[in-house]
Amino acid sequence: NGMPKGYENEISKQEYKKLVDLAVSIVKKRFTIDAVKEGTIHLKEGQELRELNLHNLIEKMAEDRPNLAAIVGEHFNNIFISLDEQKKIDPQNFETVRKYLSLRIYPVEMIRQRGGAASMVVTTHLEDTYTLLMLDLPGAFVPVDKEMFLLWKKHSSEIFKIAQQNVNTQEIEKLSHTLDLGDAKIEVTILSDDNYAASYALDLVNNSPELVGEWGSVVAMPNKAIVNLCKVSKDKPVDFVKFIQLIKPIVEKSYKEHPQPISDQFFWYYKGKFTRINVVVEADGRINVISPMGLTALMTESK
Repeated sequence: NGMPKGYENEISKQEYKKLVDLAVSIVKKRFTIDAVKEGTIHLKEGQELRELNLHNLIEKMAEDRPNLAAIVGEHFNNIFISLDEQKKIDPQNFETVRKYLSLRIYPVEMIRQRGGAASMVVTTHLEDTYTLLMLDLPGAFVPVDKEMFLLWKKHSSEIFKIAQQNVNTQEIEKLSHTLDLGDAKIEVTILSDDNYAASYALDLVNNSPELVGEWGSVVAMPNKAIVNLCKVSKDKPVDFVKFIQLIKPIVEKSYKEHPQPISDQFFWYYKGKFTRINVVVEADGRINVISPMGLTALMTESK
């Protein structure tokens, strides 16, 4: 029952053992446990679940050690509530599932570490990430199992569209403000919501057209809860360069320090598609932003 790799600096072996003991004491009330290995509780076959992951709990524990018992209790209680909610869903009847469909974006590497995407329903909007089709249940977000998806006999693009429409109904905080840089004033917007900010930003053209310039927007999604963006318009075509130079360190910090990171990159969003922007830090610390070809073409045409 070794600790999963990569967490040695977060918690001690003794703390990990305490976490496992607490988790097992709660989980065994509902499930028969087969084994605990490297941060995963494996359950005996023929039950509602095959395994329960402890990775999120290790991260929460590192942040708040004194309340471990309460954190573990709440974590599994939420999972159990969502399992009971799932029983109301008839996997073969798409209409019972429809209202629960949602989206979450994860780094490809994070999904690989947790067993890969083979059993999930995924697409890609941002380079080096997966957008997962999720069920947004009371108490938990759960990836849609590919086997369930196949029962609906619908094309994935249709399902992702419905999930996005559900996300678009969420009330997201949008805060726009002007940054005065002396030689220029640039307008930036922050979208924030603990669960939906990033997935909401996948469809700005439909849910927030006021945040998209004639030439799109430049967007950063460091984690699931926050999005930074700057419109790209004909009359202010290079504001986005200053925007990136200014907030790059903030985006990197928001990416590194959040338990559900997405990307530390910047993307050009235009006509519903995201293109990664090359950002190069020179030896002297200057940040050089290389405009994507498509955006450069728009600028050149309009001159």
